[in-house]
Amino acid sequence: MVKITNIFGDQYRGQAGKAGVFAKWKGRQYRRAYVIPANPKSTMQQIVRGYFTNAIAAWHTYHSIQRLVYSYLATGLVMSGFNLLVSRWQKAATKALTLPLDPQEGIKQIASASAQKDDETVPSTANPATLSFQPVSIGTLVMGTTWVTPAQDAYVDIEMGDVRIPVDISNVDGAKAAEDPVGDGDQLVISYTSGGRTITREVLDTSEGGANKFAARAAIANALRLAYYPVDFKSVVLEVYDLSATTHFQLESEE
Repeated sequence: MVKITNIFGDQYRGQAGKAGVFAKWKGRQYRRAYVIPANPKSTMQQIVRGYFTNAIAAWHTYHSIQRLVYSYLATGLVMSGFNLLVSRWQKAATKALTLPLDPQEGIKQIASASAQKDDETVPSTANPATLSFQPVSIGTLVMGTTWVTPAQDAYVDIEMGDVRIPVDISNVDGAKAAEDPVGDGDQLVISYTSGGRTITREVLDTSEGGANKFAARAAIANALRLAYYPVDFKSVVLEVYDLSATTHFQLESEE
């Protein structure tokens, strides 16, 4: 039996002691022990490579959210989410254990933990099915399970600073129509915040010439323009100033 320990600290035995391998790495020469390569066509080699192929195929079926799950699991490890999946797949498959499960995804629905919820069977002819409660309109001034969302007197584009009026505003309280009609000298004003500024009752339009209304401006080209934008969300207050009563009436608007 040949046993050699050379100045490099390498140990060689048997025939390998007679066949050291010299190589170069990054410009530096070194010598290592001769190793007979494994048979790449052995049964176990082919099985292991098959596990690797299956792991890659599973990764390709994942969408971005499922891949992100493995990226989070690999946080703090010196590997990517992909390498983590392959590592777990190989270790489980070689030991005949359960393969890694596909990451689950869904939505979180907040509901009552005690109220009974019975499924409703809707005949196929009843299309569409009526809702038990009215949906909540984002930006509305009032909401409730039994309240009807009022008609919107104006729509405010908080990004572009446009104010569109879908229909003529003929009363100082808008669509509610419980107050006096619009008269000459009445003003449509708006208060909001934008870029650290606080704008109070900027005048958008004035009723004059006997029009007794604020004309509809449904098209973007005819929309009223704010002095500053973008507008901070939930900061808009749209009002009509009644000159005769020297009072401001808030209108229903949606941002």
